[in-house]
Amino acid sequence: MTDTKAVSQFIKKGISGEDIVLKSIGTQFYSYTYVADAVSGLLFVLLQGENGEAYNIADEASDIMLKDLAEVIAQVTGSKVAFEIPDKVEAAGYSKATKARLNGQKLKTLGWKPKYNIHTGLRKTINILGEIK
Repeated sequence: MTDTKAVSQFIKKGISGEDIVLKSIGTQFYSYTYVADAVSGLLFVLLQGENGEAYNIADEASDIMLKDLAEVIAQVTGSKVAFEIPDKVEAAGYSKATKARLNGQKLKTLGWKPKYNIHTGLRKTINILGEIK
């Protein structure tokens, strides 16, 4: 709950019943992988991967824009999304990344498949965090 990444803050706000506030127009595009899929991907690489090779554990179907991620979290938690575009001084403190997508095709050619899509993974995460809050 202390993580400062956008997804963590969105979930925290949603669970608390607060508006999810975006400090940009939300067109940043990211890859997300549910933790259970990340672990299964790691195990798959250990068992099936080639020594010395690198593999991205990613499912392109779960790539999502920040504004859409906020909207999914808002739907699950019953909160709302608000946009508060910062001035230049405040904006200087935020990430400038606009795209951080991973290509998981190499791992998929070995036979790995994710079990959870972005919606299911977010729902499970929100439910778990809501219970322990």
